[in-house]
Amino acid sequence: MRLIIAEDQLLVALDMETILTGAGHEVCGIASNADEALTLVAEHRPDLALLDVELGGTDGLEAARLIMDRWQVPTLLVTGHVTMEIARGVGVVGLVRKPFTERTLLATIDACLTWLADGVVQEPRPPGFIGPDI
Repeated sequence: MRLIIAEDQLLVALDMETILTGAGHEVCGIASNADEALTLVAEHRPDLALLDVELGGTDGLEAARLIMDRWQVPTLLVTGHVTMEIARGVGVVGLVRKPFTERTLLATIDACLTWLADGVVQEPRPPGFIGPDI
Protein backbone atom coordinates (compact mmCIF):
# COMPACT_ATOMS: atom_id res chain seq x y z
CA MET A 1 0.00 0.00 0.00
CA ARG A 2 1.02 3.59 -0.60
CA LEU A 3 1.25 5.81 2.48
CA ILE A 4 2.39 9.25 3.54
CA ILE A 5 3.81 10.07 6.96
CA ALA A 6 3.26 13.44 8.65
CA GLU A 7 5.50 13.65 11.71
CA ASP A 8 7.52 16.63 12.96
CA GLN A 9 10.07 14.48 14.81
CA LEU A 10 12.46 13.29 12.11
CA LEU A 11 13.72 10.23 13.99
CA VAL A 12 10.16 9.02 14.63
CA ALA A 13 9.26 9.61 10.97
CA LEU A 14 12.33 7.70 9.75
CA ASP A 15 11.59 4.85 12.17
CA MET A 16 8.04 4.64 10.82
CA GLU A 17 9.34 4.69 7.24
CA THR A 18 11.76 1.83 7.99
CA ILE A 19 8.99 -0.23 9.60
CA LEU A 20 6.56 0.42 6.74
CA THR A 21 8.97 -0.25 3.89
CA GLY A 22 10.22 -3.36 5.68
CA ALA A 23 6.62 -4.61 5.70
CA GLY A 24 6.32 -4.03 1.95
CA HIS A 25 4.48 -0.71 1.97
CA GLU A 26 5.52 2.24 -0.21
CA VAL A 27 6.11 5.53 1.62
CA CYS A 28 5.36 8.32 -0.88
CA GLY A 29 6.84 11.00 1.34
CA ILE A 30 7.39 12.39 4.80
CA ALA A 31 5.90 15.72 5.85
CA SER A 32 7.07 17.69 8.86
CA ASN A 33 3.98 19.92 9.04
CA ALA A 34 0.33 20.01 8.03
CA ASP A 35 0.87 22.05 4.86
CA GLU A 36 3.46 19.57 3.59
CA ALA A 37 1.10 16.69 4.44
CA LEU A 38 -1.69 18.28 2.39
CA THR A 39 0.69 18.77 -0.53
CA LEU A 40 1.90 15.15 -0.39
CA VAL A 41 -1.65 13.83 -0.32
CA ALA A 42 -2.68 16.03 -3.25
CA GLU A 43 0.35 14.91 -5.29
CA HIS A 44 0.40 11.20 -4.48
CA ARG A 45 -3.18 10.27 -3.49
CA PRO A 46 -1.95 7.56 -1.07
CA ASP A 47 -4.04 4.67 0.21
CA LEU A 48 -3.54 5.86 3.79
CA ALA A 49 -2.18 8.95 5.54
CA LEU A 50 -0.42 8.63 8.91
CA LEU A 51 -0.57 11.88 10.86
CA ASP A 52 0.80 13.09 14.15
CA VAL A 53 -1.59 15.46 15.90
CA GLU A 54 1.07 17.97 16.95
CA LEU A 55 2.89 18.85 13.76
CA GLY A 56 5.25 21.54 14.99
CA GLY A 57 2.39 23.32 16.69
CA THR A 58 0.02 22.85 13.74
CA ASP A 59 -3.29 21.12 14.33
CA GLY A 60 -3.00 17.63 12.86
CA LEU A 61 -6.67 16.99 13.55
CA GLU A 62 -7.66 19.76 11.15
CA ALA A 63 -5.20 18.40 8.58
CA ALA A 64 -6.79 14.95 8.98
CA ARG A 65 -10.25 16.41 8.37
CA LEU A 66 -9.03 18.24 5.25
CA ILE A 67 -7.29 15.14 3.88
CA MET A 68 -10.40 13.03 4.31
CA ASP A 69 -12.80 15.71 3.01
CA ARG A 70 -10.81 16.96 0.02
CA TRP A 71 -9.23 13.72 -1.22
CA GLN A 72 -11.14 10.97 0.58
CA VAL A 73 -7.84 9.53 1.82
CA PRO A 74 -8.33 7.47 4.99
CA THR A 75 -6.25 8.76 7.88
CA LEU A 76 -4.62 7.07 10.85
CA LEU A 77 -3.46 9.20 13.77
CA VAL A 78 -0.10 8.36 15.35
CA THR A 79 0.05 10.40 18.54
CA GLY A 80 0.24 10.44 22.28
CA HIS A 81 -2.13 13.39 22.64
CA VAL A 82 -5.57 12.21 21.50
CA THR A 83 -8.14 9.85 22.99
CA MET A 84 -10.07 7.25 21.01
CA GLU A 85 -13.22 9.36 21.45
CA ILE A 86 -11.60 12.41 19.85
CA ALA A 87 -10.13 10.29 17.03
CA ARG A 88 -13.51 8.68 16.42
CA GLY A 89 -15.13 12.12 16.35
CA VAL A 90 -12.69 13.31 13.68
CA GLY A 91 -13.54 10.28 11.54
CA VAL A 92 -10.11 8.69 11.24
CA VAL A 93 -9.84 4.92 10.73
CA GLY A 94 -7.46 4.35 13.60
CA LEU A 95 -5.20 5.65 16.34
CA VAL A 96 -1.72 4.42 17.24
CA ARG A 97 -0.45 5.74 20.55
CA LYS A 98 3.12 6.92 20.96
CA PRO A 99 5.41 5.42 21.89
CA PHE A 100 4.41 2.58 19.58
CA THR A 101 5.89 -0.80 18.80
CA GLU A 102 6.47 -2.09 15.29
CA ARG A 103 3.90 -4.79 15.92
CA THR A 104 1.20 -2.36 17.06
CA LEU A 105 1.82 0.05 14.18
CA LEU A 106 1.71 -2.66 11.52
CA ALA A 107 -1.27 -4.48 13.05
CA THR A 108 -3.32 -1.29 13.16
CA ILE A 109 -2.37 -0.29 9.61
CA ASP A 110 -3.16 -3.79 8.34
CA ALA A 111 -6.55 -3.77 10.12
CA CYS A 112 -7.39 -0.35 8.64
CA LEU A 113 -6.38 -1.40 5.13
CA THR A 114 -8.27 -4.70 5.40
CA TRP A 115 -11.40 -2.92 6.58
CA LEU A 116 -11.11 -0.33 3.80
CA ALA A 117 -10.73 -3.08 1.18
CA ASP A 118 -13.18 -5.68 2.52
CA GLY A 119 -15.32 -3.94 5.11
CA VAL A 120 -14.42 -6.57 7.71
CA VAL A 121 -11.60 -7.11 10.19
CA GLN A 122 -11.21 -10.42 11.99
CA GLU A 123 -10.87 -10.63 15.76
CA PRO A 124 -8.80 -9.85 17.69
CA ARG A 125 -8.72 -6.29 16.43
CA PRO A 126 -5.76 -4.08 17.30
CA PRO A 127 -6.55 -1.70 20.16
CA GLY A 128 -6.17 1.37 17.91
CA PHE A 129 -8.49 0.20 15.14
CA ILE A 130 -11.61 2.36 14.84
CA GLY A 131 -12.95 1.57 11.36
CA PRO A 132 -16.43 0.05 11.87
CA ASP A 133 -17.34 2.61 14.52
CA ILE A 134 -17.10 5.56 12.12
